[in-house]
Amino acid sequence: MKYAPPFQRTNGLLPVLVVFAALILLPLVITETYARHTLILVFIYAVLASNWDLSLGYGGIVNFAHLGFFAIGLYAYAILAKVIGLDPWVSLLITPLFAVTFAVLLAIPILRLEGIYVILVTIAATQLLQQIVVSQSSYTGGTSGMVLLPRLEIAGYKLSSDNRLGYYYFGLALLTASTFFLYKLERSSIGRAIKALRDNKYYAISRGVSEARTRLVTLSLSAIFPALAGGFYGAYLRVASPDVFGLGFLTIALSVLLLGGVATIWGSLIAAFVVVGLSQLLVDYGAWRNIAIALVIISVVVVYPGGLYAAMQEIWSGFDRAKTNLIATFRRKSGAPARARAMGTTDQLVETSHGAVSVCDTHSGAQTIIFIHGNSSCKEVFRHQLEALRDQFRCVAFDLPGHGVSPNADPDKDYNLAAYAQIVAELVERLKLGRPIIFGWSLGGYVALEYVAAGNPITALAICGTSPVRTYPDDMPKGYIPSPHMELAGKRFHSPHEKGQYATHTIGLQKDAEPILWQAVWRTDGHAREQAFAKLKTTDWQRQISVIQSKDVPFVMINGPNDPFINHTYCARSEFGTPFSAHPILIEGAGHAPFLEDPKPFTQEFLRFIRAAQSLPVE
Repeated sequence: MKYAPPFQRTNGLLPVLVVFAALILLPLVITETYARHTLILVFIYAVLASNWDLSLGYGGIVNFAHLGFFAIGLYAYAILAKVIGLDPWVSLLITPLFAVTFAVLLAIPILRLEGIYVILVTIAATQLLQQIVVSQSSYTGGTSGMVLLPRLEIAGYKLSSDNRLGYYYFGLALLTASTFFLYKLERSSIGRAIKALRDNKYYAISRGVSEARTRLVTLSLSAIFPALAGGFYGAYLRVASPDVFGLGFLTIALSVLLLGGVATIWGSLIAAFVVVGLSQLLVDYGAWRNIAIALVIISVVVVYPGGLYAAMQEIWSGFDRAKTNLIATFRRKSGAPARARAMGTTDQLVETSHGAVSVCDTHSGAQTIIFIHGNSSCKEVFRHQLEALRDQFRCVAFDLPGHGVSPNADPDKDYNLAAYAQIVAELVERLKLGRPIIFGWSLGGYVALEYVAAGNPITALAICGTSPVRTYPDDMPKGYIPSPHMELAGKRFHSPHEKGQYATHTIGLQKDAEPILWQAVWRTDGHAREQAFAKLKTTDWQRQISVIQSKDVPFVMINGPNDPFINHTYCARSEFGTPFSAHPILIEGAGHAPFLEDPKPFTQEFLRFIRAAQSLPVE
């Protein structure tokens, strides 16, 4: 199930509202005609480039006939409004019919073509359009073009009045409508089919996606708003010229697309302000204008191949990492008394080869239990177990790097199962924990399995909310219930709504009941989520399965039957059964975190398993 939240529940809502409000109010500040003219051109190029991205970026169709859609809209408006005498508004609104017709005709020869052949056909189609425009001079004005095209008016009010105020707002409305259309389309079933053909054509076809129909729909839909932009361009400048087929126009449009980043709705919008603004700023410098724009594009693409959108994401990511690290530092000091009350002991930072981690250690007890928390959580999730078991065992719980009050670490080398398992090994050695009992929850369950699979000696192993994986990624959809919230586990940026949803589903309790754990979700370094899941493919999963099936390792799964994530039928397979329990032990009424939701029966079952494991002879 694809996770596609409503826009109002994403991180994009606030910045978009701020920018949109600023653009609405901008004419009240900028009254100079040329500045407004530049912004109107920005809107036009943003519409053109973002819709080009639909076929090129999302669809993977290297379509160089896209300017043809714009030119058709321009000349359709000119001929209908000036030559035929149709109402300008009617002429503008029906321009997409001609562009879509051209797109359908264009799609027919390229349905079975790939790569360079698509480029050749689309370039040839654009040249054909240009020759038709030039040759039909009685209608199109030939090489001289058409001038004095009818203006747009509303109830006698000319949009060119008040320093082009009407054209400014119409251009903004056109850009808004185009962006909304692309946003909804990208998240629809049609949008998913378009991206599926781009990413893995033969797999998509095997799943029932029609290549011919999808390409046809892609080209047709990508022609609608460029045609409207072309018609608006003609009504605004009152000129229709063959120059729209020229290299200069193509260069700016393609520059906006590439600089912004392909397959990003917002990238083209951002780049349009940069490219068009720079182009207008350097208009008096002739050839140097194109050189300057080229240098900007090369610089951005070399440093950020994903374009300006990727660069802005990296900037935001850096800010987010600094913010979460600052939160961890602040809470490490200010929240120490509350954590000490919750855990019954103070925590301390312990340096490891993968960064410093915050550790709670009860110190006393001959046998140690190490508790490893899950994704976007913290060690305080195990406070009930520390309270119940501290008189019998030495209990150790720690915050993974980038979680709780542990500092953020290096995303490339420190946020993965092997690194987390190495941290456990170093803590065992540094704190002299001997042969510990390991308990891992959710992501911590995989860390525990990885620790044992690396050959580290233990007394017993228990996991919770973790589906064993034999083959990745094939077993993931078998071991876990398809849910939109599963994608949140590996998502770098969470909106406030997403954080709340993730916390609720993970710990099964509301914020008032678990404020520390809810804070842990807000504090977690987004890179820790993203990288840990991105690097699952590098794990030796078969080695982890061998740990479960080994007769030398006392092992048990303790789950909640209401866990919204794991597939209990899969976990109950006989190959995961052990002498301690043929099937996972279920804590009645509990969800993903039974040790937190119903700690008493969970601790009883866990303690029963520990006693059984301790009765076995040590190898």
